[in-house]
Amino acid sequence: MCGVDISGNKAKHTKQLCAVKPLEDNLTFKLVDGKETWHPRWKDKINDEVNAQFIKVVINHIQQNEEVSLVSLDNGVLVLTLISDTATSSQQWQRRN
Repeated sequence: MCGVDISGNKAKHTKQLCAVKPLEDNLTFKLVDGKETWHPRWKDKINDEVNAQFIKVVINHIQQNEEVSLVSLDNGVLVLTLISDTATSSQQWQRRN
């Protein structure tokens, strides 16, 4: 989200995150190759407007990643169940010969 290369170790990630500088005019992110690259204000308070927006987006990403997929076979029917905090939905597919 901050333009950090996900390969590498914790020290590399920390160095890259510390190099992220705030944007002018209190902007939260800029588009780079069609993707949002966030620029939190590391030296400001956590409830700073930019930081609060960044934290909200991080939380939304975490919630999306927390969704669990369950796949089962019930009498020849493949059942995919997506479970999240807000809802559970199932989709069924039957094998055709």
